[in-house]
Amino acid sequence: MVDISGFNANDYEPTQEYEVLPEGKYHAEIVNSEERDIGQGGSKGLKLTLQWKILSGSAEGRIVFQDILHRYNVQGEKGDKTREIAARQLSSICHAVGRLAPNNTDELHNIPCEISVGFQKQNVNPETGEKYALRNEIKGVKPWSQNGNAAPRQQSSPPPQARQSTPPAAGGWARRAG
Repeated sequence: MVDISGFNANDYEPTQEYEVLPEGKYHAEIVNSEERDIGQGGSKGLKLTLQWKILSGSAEGRIVFQDILHRYNVQGEKGDKTREIAARQLSSICHAVGRLAPNNTDELHNIPCEISVGFQKQNVNPETGEKYALRNEIKGVKPWSQNGNAAPRQQSSPPPQARQSTPPAAGGWARRAG
């Protein structure tokens, strides 16, 4: 039993059901970044997790996460391909924000970009056979242009009913101190 005396549910809005964003292009910026372990205790390496905040449109204020498997330490063709994808993903972000050789991820924060949002393939829980929940995935990042010609448009298409999940990946960064 956990003591939660002093908590009053009237003081907080209840959580709402999570809904994925429609597939499309969004005006967004990175607002947070952190490095996390891949696998139990980091057995498969490290990933860079970015939080993108949508800056305009009907999804304004929503957050989309992007995982970049920048220090994936699985050997062989799968590991090589994953690291290549990671490097290309990180490169597209660096080009989009105009920071081609950043010293840390803070240099990528708060710079508006155009992100293409899609859906991860849905994996199946091997124990239950049920599909995991549909999740958004960042498919691409481009520089944000404020002139009318290159401004991103929010396109809407319904979420797919059954897709298989591909792990996101990108770049190559050293672990940040602190």
